[in-house]
Formats: sequence, structure tokens, C-alpha cells
Amino acid sequence: MQQPNRLVTSNLRWTRSGVVWADYVLTGIPYGYRPIEDRQTARAMHKMLLRALPGESLLLSVAVSLDPMTIVERMERGVDLDLHPAWADECDATIDRLEEIRPGQRIYWLSIPLANHGFGDTIKSATSAAWSSVADLMGMPPSSIPVEERERRAAQAAQIAAAIPAFYDATPATPSQMVWLHQHALQRGLGLDTDMPTAMEHPAGTARGSFTAARLDEGAQSDRPESGWRAKAPTLSRVLKVDQPWEVTPPPASYQCFLVLAATPSGGTLFPGSEYLTLADNLGGVDVDWAIRFKNSAASEVLKKNRRALVQMNDQYTQREDELSTGSVLDDAAVALAEYNALLEADAMEMEVQSTTIFCVAAADEETAIAYQRELAKEFEGSTYRLQAPIGFQEELFWAMTPGVPTPAICNEFAQITTSEHFAAYVPVTRNDLGDGDGPLIALNISSARTGVVHHDIAKKASRDVSGSVGVCGNLGSGKSGYLKTTGNQVVDRGGQVIVVDRTPLGEYALWAEAITDAVVVDTAAPDVTMDPLRLFSPARGGEVAVSILLPLLQLQPDDRLGVLLSQVLEPEYRARFGNFTTPGLVSHLESECTLDGARELAGKLKVYATKSYAAALFRADLQPFNPRAGAIVFRTHTLELPSEREVENEHLFKQMSLQKRVGRMMYTLIAQIARGICFADPNTLAVFLLDECHHLTRSSEGVEIIIDFIRDGRKHDAAVMLGSHDPEADFGSETLRGLIPTRLVFRQTDRRLAQKSLKWLGVGENDLDLLKELMENTSPVEGKDGFVAPHRRGEGYMRDPAGNVGRIKVLLPASEARYQAASTTPKESTTERAAELATW
Repeated sequence: MQQPNRLVTSNLRWTRSGVVWADYVLTGIPYGYRPIEDRQTARAMHKMLLRALPGESLLLSVAVSLDPMTIVERMERGVDLDLHPAWADECDATIDRLEEIRPGQRIYWLSIPLANHGFGDTIKSATSAAWSSVADLMGMPPSSIPVEERERRAAQAAQIAAAIPAFYDATPATPSQMVWLHQHALQRGLGLDTDMPTAMEHPAGTARGSFTAARLDEGAQSDRPESGWRAKAPTLSRVLKVDQPWEVTPPPASYQCFLVLAATPSGGTLFPGSEYLTLADNLGGVDVDWAIRFKNSAASEVLKKNRRALVQMNDQYTQREDELSTGSVLDDAAVALAEYNALLEADAMEMEVQSTTIFCVAAADEETAIAYQRELAKEFEGSTYRLQAPIGFQEELFWAMTPGVPTPAICNEFAQITTSEHFAAYVPVTRNDLGDGDGPLIALNISSARTGVVHHDIAKKASRDVSGSVGVCGNLGSGKSGYLKTTGNQVVDRGGQVIVVDRTPLGEYALWAEAITDAVVVDTAAPDVTMDPLRLFSPARGGEVAVSILLPLLQLQPDDRLGVLLSQVLEPEYRARFGNFTTPGLVSHLESECTLDGARELAGKLKVYATKSYAAALFRADLQPFNPRAGAIVFRTHTLELPSEREVENEHLFKQMSLQKRVGRMMYTLIAQIARGICFADPNTLAVFLLDECHHLTRSSEGVEIIIDFIRDGRKHDAAVMLGSHDPEADFGSETLRGLIPTRLVFRQTDRRLAQKSLKWLGVGENDLDLLKELMENTSPVEGKDGFVAPHRRGEGYMRDPAGNVGRIKVLLPASEARYQAASTTPKESTTERAAELATW
């Protein structure tokens, strides 16, 4: 094969045919789990895209199976593995896991031939193409392109790109990306793809590698025996073998099968429901590339042609009016043509779109490739679309999917003609991507049969002016805790810090933290370290925190007599005059040293709590401060009693609240204040406040304000909060708080009302009955009476990322054995059960 490119520069390719092409990488429009309004917007954007394309164009969609090493390289970016060996172990273990899963992604590519203007341009292009052919025969290097010609073509391409809707983020392709695409076409089905080079890695003026030559072998003739009847018999194989036999060490051959869309449903397009190109992702692990060759025509030109056709039909009808059957056929054709004209006339901007859609499947051997071809054709038949694999035209279809090649004649035989309005209902350029471009791997993207990966880097959110905070909801056993622990693992192993509230009686999070790092565990029931803010914070900040927790504990108002007194004695200057007493010494100071009015009365109120065992973490004088820089700090709160929602909201019930509940409410606020102080202390270290069962804090207005502060200002300090809940509407405090959480995960909800609330918070609509049923019945479904979830179905849910993309996910627990056992909420789970979790991927 002689590759079509004579010279490439920037996003332009000068081809051997004399035509200059401009290439762009497109970003798909978020689609899959979006509400109907967003889908209609996506259709409108596709209509605008089609109308922006001049004459002919090629839209190419490439399915890439990602090399596990490529994904792990994304996980390692920005982390010194020598300083963080635990993360190095996790990355190494992830390679083996991904070998089983083989995830991938879909890339969209738009290639447009630039028109020649005038007779002179046409002559120049033809002359250039002829000279290129002569130079190739003589072994001469390609001639350079004059600067003025490059600038003129670049301006021409920029004008076309400016008309493409911004939704697609049409980015000029680089020479390295063109080489990457060419190499992908030569090795389809072999699993050898690397990440497509970025513009930053390889600027527009440089190229990595070159356009490799290859042999295109229609029907895989080179695999046939050299003698005997099989060598002479004609082949009926619908396969194209692509190889490089002349290389010293030939790479594996790629066997590629091409199919063309031959027929669409007779009933027309039904939107939504007409997105037939998504069927290409339903083959379960098989990569399917597709391409659409467009030829667009202005409505005015088409209408003139159609009017002439109507006149000819009328003449035929008059001449054959005695032939009833012929007349009936002509009548039907005339009606159809008139209706088509009406569609073109209804919109002054309407265009006729002639499209030929081609699909390609490939494998390392002919038999497997042909099996994939049949499987793909059967998949489309089920949706009343018909694919055809024409014998003897596999090479032509290969070229039809190649940028820089004129449209082969075979494309005209399978062209589908419609309007831009109708074709836009197919919405081909869509995506279900989730998460970030790199960072820790948290889940698989299972929005379609093409499994993708979801990276989520909390640390990098701050540099992008986005909060790294996360909200998670789901019912018991749905996967919340597993996700929270796994993300906590990643934060600690990459050099960050986690502050956790552990409400579980068994100390689930405390055991987890001690298994992954040198953790500090603060047990509020039996403390061995102090939680006194006057010892944990600076004098000024410590006084502010102490006042903020003691005023509501004592049910004092900030501006009443005792409230003012409390604020006064906790001022840094006042405490400095009396030896910087701490909270345990506050009572004795008020009783013996303080001469201010009300000191004895205030001391009496404080003594009510100072002697209680459940307040010892605050009032015991013999406790020492804990290490605020520990990798994990866990506050155990399982013995704390908390007021009910009615007690908080009703004044008379609030005043009658038991001492234990008052202390419990105060302790949660104090923990949140301590967490805020630690997380905001060092802007160079990521710190995360992890709060499962967050309603224990967010049922109080003070707690809600602290969490809102975390989300709003955390990015400035490289800090984030992670909230776990059963009910996002009730537990995430307020509408403001719910709206501020940028990353949202929803796991199984078996209760209909909770499922509706979760979907509403996720942003996909609470009234989507299909999605509601999927969340309740087919998301980590429970089997049997014992509540068992099959290992390979655990961790399923939905995610909304900070960009507003929504998709279906399967959360991955840590890949390394030690971290997996620590994060698993079922500690008795065996390695065998863990292996079963990945068995179906």
C-alpha cells in the first residue's frame, strides 16, 4: 500500500491526489444518562455540525483498547513512587487487574478536504499530484509547500472550524496524532494501541514516528497454499489482511472485516431511540471502528434537481396512464419526492445529507475476525438495520475509512440520503466519559458494553478551581463504605491525609486506618488523647473554636451576660495573663481566679459537664494532644448520643434535651472544627475529611455551615470533604450544600422514594421509570434472603463528575491484596471470592 499523505504540517495534510485535507479531533457530547432536554440539545448540535461541513467530509470513530500500562501511567503522574512505595505497589497490582478487563475508549476524528477556488487552484493541485507520483517513482524526496500556500490553507481550515459548534471542542489534530491514527488502522484488533499523543506532548509542528507502509491483502490470499486446487480457487472471504512482511521482525498481521450500512428501518427515525451507532459498542469487549462519508448539498440545488425529476415523472405518468401498476409506482415515488421537497423547503438552512456508514471489526486471525463480522451484523439486524459485507471490496472500504483518500466508488452504492434534521437524530458524536484524564483509578465506566475507566484526582481539582469534595448515597451494603475507604487509601498512599469519623460499634474505619498507616484513633468514650481546642489550635483560633462549641452546649446566647463572659475569658490576651489555661482549667479559673461578674455562675454550668465521663475528651486535664500530621486520624463516636431532628427543630424539646445528647452534638461540631483546622493547615498536602453517615453532623446548622465552608474554600487549601448518606435530600443538610457537591455517586436504593431522591440529586430526573427500575432492581442486585450480592456485581452505581457528565460505574476496591483486605467491608471475604469479582470482565 502507498499511504496517501505527501506532507503533513499542523493539522493539514497534502495528499498524493492533490487535495489538501484538514483534520480535527472532536469531543463527543455527553448523552447516555442525560435528561431528554439535553438529548434534544445534542441533536440540535449535530444538525449544526452537519450544516457546517462543506461538500464532502469524513467522520471517523476509533475504538481503542487501552494498554494497562497506559492507564497505570496516568495513575502514577505527579507522584514520586520512591517516596510512596504503597502507591507503587497498588499501581503494579492494577496492571494484572486491567489485563483481565481490557477497558477502552472511543475517539472521534473529523477530516475535511479543502476546496480549490478557481481554475488556477485546480491546475496547481493536479500538477502537484502528478509531480508527487513522478518523484515517488524516481525516489526523490517530497517537495516543500510554499509558505503562502500553507497560510492560505490554514486560513481556509480555520474558517471551517469556526463554524463547528463549540460543544465539539474541535481541536486541530497534530502530525503525531495523524501518525497515531494511521498506525491504529494498521493494527486493528491486536490490542497494541497506546494513548493518542496530546498536543502538549507533541506540538503541531512535530511528528512522532512516520506513516508506515503496509501490504493490503484482499481475501488474505497470502495465507493460502502455494500449490494445489486451493491456490487456484477464487476466494469468497470477506476479510482484508494488513501486514508488513518485508520488515526484519514483522509485526503481527491484522485481519480486518468491513461492513456497510445497507438499509435503515422503513418507519423513519424515532428520537430518542434512533441512535443506531451505539450498537457498535454492544459486542462485549470487541473493538468496532466506524466511519461516515458525507456529501452535503444545499437545499436550493437539490430542489432544482427534484423539480426536474417531478416533471419527468409527470411525463412518464401521462405516457403510461393506461398501465395501472406502473402508474401506482410513479404515484408513490412522486408523493415521496414531494414530501422530501417539503422537508427541504420548511427550513431555509436545511441541507441534503448523503452518507455512507462503514464499520470495521478486526482480530489477530481470519476466523475470529469473520466471527466478529457476523456477530456485528446480527446485532444490527435485531434493531432492523441491515449491514452488508461486499465481497471483493474490503480494500476499498479500508480506504473509505482513511483520511486523505478520495471517496471510493463503492460508497455511492450504499449511500443513504436524508436531511440534516433527520440524520441528526442518529447523534453519532456522543460520549459517556467520566472523571479526570489521570489520577487514581476509582471505577470502571459501564455506561455501555464498552468498558471504560474512571480516574478521579481530588488533589488536582484545586488547581482547576473545582472542589474535590464528594457526596455518596445508597442503602446499606450498596458499596458506599467500600468506595470511601478505597478513596481514603488512595489519598494516604499518595502522600495525603485523611480525617475520619467512625460511628460503627466495631470500629470499622479505625481498623481500616490502622491497617494502612500509622493512624491516630481518638475514642470519645475512652480517650487517651485530648480534643481540647485550646491545646490543639493557636491561642486565637483555639479560643474561637472553644466559644463556638461551649455556647450551644451551655445553651447560652453570644450577646447575653454569660455568653459575653465566656468569650471574654477565652480571648488570647486574657488567657495569657493567667498562664494560658486550657479547657480543663477553665472551671478552676472561673471559681478561684476570675473576678468578672458571673464567673461562679458560669463555672457551675461548666461543672455539670466537666465531671461526666462522656465529656472526658474535652475536660480531662491529664490527656496529651495527638499528632495532627498523622496519615489518618479517626474519631470513634459510637457511644455518643445525638438529638433527633424533632429535638433540634422544636425549642421546648431542645431545652429539655439530655446532657448526653447535648455533649454528643457538641462533640460532632468539635470534630468538624478540628478536621477543618487540620485539613486547612498545609495547602501543599491534600487532606480529606471523610464522614460516613454524615447526618450525625449535618442535622445541626453548625455542622452544615462547616461542611459548606469545606466545599467552598477547601480548594484553596488542598482540602476536601467526602460525605456518605442514605438519603441525600435529608442528610446533605440544605439545598445549598447539595448543590455545592460537584462529584456525586449513587449506589443501590431499593426504596422507591429514596431512589427518586437520589436520581434527582444526581441530576438525571426522578421520573425516568427505566432508570429508576435499573437503580432499584439491577444495581448490585441482592440475591436470596441472606442479602448476598454476587462478587462481580458489587460496587455498581452511578456517578456525576464535576463537569456534569453522568454515567454508570462499577467501583473498584484496591488492587493490592493488603489494601483490598483493609478496604473490604466484609473482612472474611477470601481471595477466591475476590477473584470471582473480576471473572466476568
